[in-house]
Amino acid sequence: FFFLFLFVHDMSDLETRFRKAAHYVRNSPASNASNEEKLNIYALYKQGNEGDVTGSQPWAVQIEARAKWDAWKKLEGTSKESAMEDYIKKIAAANPDWEDSDAVKSFSG
Repeated sequence: FFFLFLFVHDMSDLETRFRKAAHYVRNSPASNASNEEKLNIYALYKQGNEGDVTGSQPWAVQIEARAKWDAWKKLEGTSKESAMEDYIKKIAAANPDWEDSDAVKSFSG
């Protein structure tokens, strides 16, 4: 029982930090990250939030939608928890002080 409590508590903390990191990304100034880095962050967010990709692959002429779908598809089979952890690590690698930034002050959980 105690282990289960710790696991649920840790998941709750992970999910909160994940949501906080997503809030940071949405509310911070545009970054100078490459398109590939942005796609990786997007894919980790989608995998952490929704799990494996759903729907069919967009047509090749739908360039942005196809690139996002393809990036997300590469993470198929990755657990939501692992994707959340990797998402947070990527945000922290780009900005180690992200949790103390002005963009996070309005985060309410």
